[in-house]
Amino acid sequence: MSPDPTAPRPAGHRTSAPARRSGSPLARAALLACLVLLVYGSLSPWSGWRSLGFSPLAFLHAPWPAYVTGFDLALNVLAYLPLGLLLPLALHPRLRGVPAFAATVALAACLSVTIESLQTYLPARIASNLDVLTNVAGAFLGAWAGTALAPALIDGRRLRQARRRWFHPRFAAVLLLAALWPLAQMHPGPMLFGNGELDREFVAALLGLVGRQLPDFEASQFAAAEVLVTACGMLAAGAALAAAMKQRAPRLRILLLLLTASLATKAITYGYEFGPERVLAWLTPGAVAGLAVGLLAVTAVATTTSTRAASTLATTALLVLVVTVNAVPPNPYHAHWLAAWRPGRLRDLAAASELLALAWPYAMLAALPWLPRRPHRPAHPRQGQ
Repeated sequence: MSPDPTAPRPAGHRTSAPARRSGSPLARAALLACLVLLVYGSLSPWSGWRSLGFSPLAFLHAPWPAYVTGFDLALNVLAYLPLGLLLPLALHPRLRGVPAFAATVALAACLSVTIESLQTYLPARIASNLDVLTNVAGAFLGAWAGTALAPALIDGRRLRQARRRWFHPRFAAVLLLAALWPLAQMHPGPMLFGNGELDREFVAALLGLVGRQLPDFEASQFAAAEVLVTACGMLAAGAALAAAMKQRAPRLRILLLLLTASLATKAITYGYEFGPERVLAWLTPGAVAGLAVGLLAVTAVATTTSTRAASTLATTALLVLVVTVNAVPPNPYHAHWLAAWRPGRLRDLAAASELLALAWPYAMLAALPWLPRRPHRPAHPRQGQ
């Protein structure tokens, strides 16, 4: 016989409501970051806007470009692959399966057409219907993978348990920024991990308000500044990620993986832009010393530091980083070296990495205060245990 729903319940009995499936804040934050970088890179240099007197949608029925390479086609496909992957994850569980797949491809197509239309007003850009076609192909591939993976990644019990076991609540923004840190190293800044460099004229104007000016540096002082910047950059990223992780998480292994990814990204970028013989040209004596100091600091943070202390260390390192990066005057050697940098067909990626390198420290400073300051406890502990 089935139980009577009107029968009285025993004392202390609690009716269990069905688990409410929620979306992934991390996937939505990652999607927002992807959109910002994609739009910024596609419309760089954001200057020289003008009208040619014809419809911005005229490129849709124009002939295909006379000259196109396989590299260009692959790059356009890869540019929209992350967007196609992240959209189904961000839409889940409101949309899933075929509706999520269709919505992803449609939204990616609308975004690509909109960006190409705006490029008709930029003298450095050429709108192309082939770009739209390859962008949609990349979104199609990403949507196929994202739609298939969404239930396992978001609803999967094992992954949810791993997140709860390793990470604190409200960790999404910090974790996303930590994951973007290796990509920020693609920009060839004057010092290793020297993110957050503002416009020099803007910095000079700020210093002028307080009667100061940028100091003159000698070669030895540039090396000392690079040691400080490299170590602070490592400590900032490592301590911020450690603050988002619980003590039981494999902190050191994750932080070493993050550092390895950052150095590999830097080496690959230099090898592509400047040639294989200069793949480690960024590894100056100051960078080597800074890596050694930073590695010791990150190891100590990963093995002994509490969440509150790691967050405080990350904030302090970020502040020292941005002050030092903007206080050190331009390095003449680096300016000469940078003159050989030609993004070429990677113009969109170079512009996106430049924005990421500039904004990363300030975004992390804004995200750190949202981390919990005390261990998370259930709101309604079970009685009788």
